[in-house]
Amino acid sequence: MTPNGWTLRPVAIDLPLAERFTIATESWDAANNVFVEVGYGGERGVGEVSPDARWGESQTSVLDDLQGVDLGGLAGPFDLHGILGLLPPGSARSALDIALHDLAARLAGISVAELIGTGGRTLPPTSVTIPIAEVDAMVDRAKRLSDHPALKMKVGFEGDVEAVTAVRSIYRGRIRIDANEGWSTEQAIERLRALEGLDIELCEQPIVRAQLDDLAEVTRGTSIPIFADEDACTSGDVARLRGVVDGVNLKLRKTGGIREALNAVSAARTLGMSVMLGCDLTSGVAATAEASIASLADYADLDGPLLLASDPYPGVRYDKGHMTLPRGPGLGTQVEL
Repeated sequence: MTPNGWTLRPVAIDLPLAERFTIATESWDAANNVFVEVGYGGERGVGEVSPDARWGESQTSVLDDLQGVDLGGLAGPFDLHGILGLLPPGSARSALDIALHDLAARLAGISVAELIGTGGRTLPPTSVTIPIAEVDAMVDRAKRLSDHPALKMKVGFEGDVEAVTAVRSIYRGRIRIDANEGWSTEQAIERLRALEGLDIELCEQPIVRAQLDDLAEVTRGTSIPIFADEDACTSGDVARLRGVVDGVNLKLRKTGGIREALNAVSAARTLGMSVMLGCDLTSGVAATAEASIASLADYADLDGPLLLASDPYPGVRYDKGHMTLPRGPGLGTQVEL
């Protein structure tokens, strides 16, 4: 217990995946996540994040950042805007932000969705991801998910057009694709044009981040809507993407939690951009926080818990891509770290 009445305990926990998860730039067999428990007034809240090495993050760096936080800088457990001043955007602040929202909602006896004003709103269905694998394996996974309304296929590899074509031949739902920076500008335009006849709903981050002129060229070069992911972290990033892309994929890890995610959604709406709410390889703790604001988005990609071997802390419920939030209080999850 700190002198100001707060407690804070971060813990690293590895979550095994159901199967290897491969994108254009790397692969995982387990999610190396950080959970943080925050206590105040006899109540506690829990947050979670899956640090991303592409942003220079690791379990160790996030643990160090969280252990250095002074919660005494907050006016109290309901000073949720004050979270923005404790840490910069990124994984550590995201885990802390989720924990503090969970805590505040539990103290108030309501859900996180009710706390932020989204309680009772309809959630968009989530897509379920098909990671990069042999084409036959990708098709087989699509067959197993044929009763889901939307799939997200990872692309950005040689033969990706053929893989998407093969999946489309057996799947009639919505298909989104995500290149994870895996194409050059020329490859992106060529492959997207080759896919235009397959009714692709959108494409995420076709080329390497921080090349906005080239990204705008890709957007102009195809009829498939282009969404920024790695280029879209905060509301400031969203503003810089005006006229560059059709939409943004926002994730709590990138925004640094719920507070800035709400700012980023508002910025996108003001600028006439579509919004996807995305996820990482996380349990029901982070997924429920994400689902709590999903009603503000046009698209949801919140299948993190479905990719785990088992979810140790279930929260949001899934039924063939359709999500239902727990009633709370807080996130409605039961976590013992």
